[in-house]
Amino acid sequence: MKIRYLILPLMLATGSAQAGELVYRPINPSFGGDPLAGNYLLNKAQSQDTNVDPDAPDFGSFSESDFFLQDLRADLLNTAIEDALNNPDAQGGAIIDSATLDIRLNNTGNGFNLDIRDKATGEVTTIRLGQSALQP
Repeated sequence: MKIRYLILPLMLATGSAQAGELVYRPINPSFGGDPLAGNYLLNKAQSQDTNVDPDAPDFGSFSESDFFLQDLRADLLNTAIEDALNNPDAQGGAIIDSATLDIRLNNTGNGFNLDIRDKATGEVTTIRLGQSALQP
């Protein structure tokens, strides 16, 4: 009889159990999640990445003077291209001569040829700017 008195209050106290619908909400934007979460997920993945590419360049070995020289070369080339664009009638084009490279920018009438010659090997690379690649 005591068990009956014990079970009855327990049944009344529990009430009815309610369950809700389970809804899947993706997090990854590739699968329909919030597109603003993409950068967050990428940063989390990159922070956990411990793999090291053995072929990756080591930028720590460059000094400030190396970066300065690289910027200076880029500025010289940019100036030569701007001069050739602003003065299309100039004959001979622009010439940049360094210890290892000889760079010539020649006006071809309908574009420019950027000829880069490696002084050590004699190899010449031609880059055509503003003209069809099918023209000789």
